[in-house]
Amino acid sequence: MRLAVAALAGLLLAGCTTGGSAPRATPTPEPPAIVYAAIGASETLGMGTDDPTRESFPQRLLQRLGPAATMYDFGLPSETTAAALKDELPAALQVRPTLATVWLNVDDLIGSVPVSDYEARLDQMVGTLRRAGARVAVANTPHLDHLPAYAACRPNAAAGTKCPLGAITLPPPDQVEALVLAYNAAIARVAARQDATLVDLYAAGEVPDLHPGYVSKDGFHPSAAGALAIAGTFADALGLAPSPSPSPSPQARTG
Repeated sequence: MRLAVAALAGLLLAGCTTGGSAPRATPTPEPPAIVYAAIGASETLGMGTDDPTRESFPQRLLQRLGPAATMYDFGLPSETTAAALKDELPAALQVRPTLATVWLNVDDLIGSVPVSDYEARLDQMVGTLRRAGARVAVANTPHLDHLPAYAACRPNAAAGTKCPLGAITLPPPDQVEALVLAYNAAIARVAARQDATLVDLYAAGEVPDLHPGYVSKDGFHPSAAGALAIAGTFADALGLAPSPSPSPSPQARTG
């Protein structure tokens, strides 16, 4: 009798542990394969394009990252490195990015920020993102001296021409070029020091002369075509494959 009871108990125990009616654990949702944070100024926000929510360079880069990526755009107009350390970096860190793009230089340059100060702030930003585990692509400064906006902000600007940068007079072309090169040298040092990916926008040459359609109507920001080309430069630097999708991923957020 005892043997029969023991055998019955064993069968009941086996049924509780292996039967189809046992409760199943709820699977934990997989996090996005790539969490992309875009840090920058008006170019990052998409100013100059007809539809920033679809045509900014971070949106176009998102296409190249694939459907498993999520993007957060933290770009703000007229943002300098000093401002971005307070306005953008903390919010970017909160989303725990695996990839970040940093394009901050022109507003510092226009504001006459010394190269040493600019380099220190950029180094702090890129270094913080790298220590948080993000791969960082940092862009240098493109050529500026042939932009229509630059000509409009010179003392000898044509009569009736309005400077789109406000009440400012920019220095001669040789001085602008020297500043661009000094800033780019600082960016290259930061990229090397922090093991970040350098995105060489300067290598595209005098874009307003070579590709006039890449410049928006304001003579300063990238157009939709220009933003697409910039995204391609970022993607190539990151070693991304071409995207088969013609439209941006729906998983884009603003900061």
